[in-house]
Amino acid sequence: MTWKPRYSGPGHTGVCVCGHGWADHHLGLVMNPAYVEATGENYIPQECDFYGCNEEGGLDLEGKAHCFEYRDEGEKA
Repeated sequence: MTWKPRYSGPGHTGVCVCGHGWADHHLGLVMNPAYVEATGENYIPQECDFYGCNEEGGLDLEGKAHCFEYRDEGEKA
């Protein structure tokens, strides 16, 4: 299987389309060593935690939807 990096490497900025860095998102630990070896990424960034985590993850300061999935702004749609 060919693995594709999500936030690092060519064409990636490390910044989500929501404007926050990958490390500002909930980071799921990668359990697949083949993915880590192929991409160098130990985490999968998920919902944005910039404004809070747990029940507030993915929401803005007013509790409205902000970002529920990291999408690198360098990725072509």
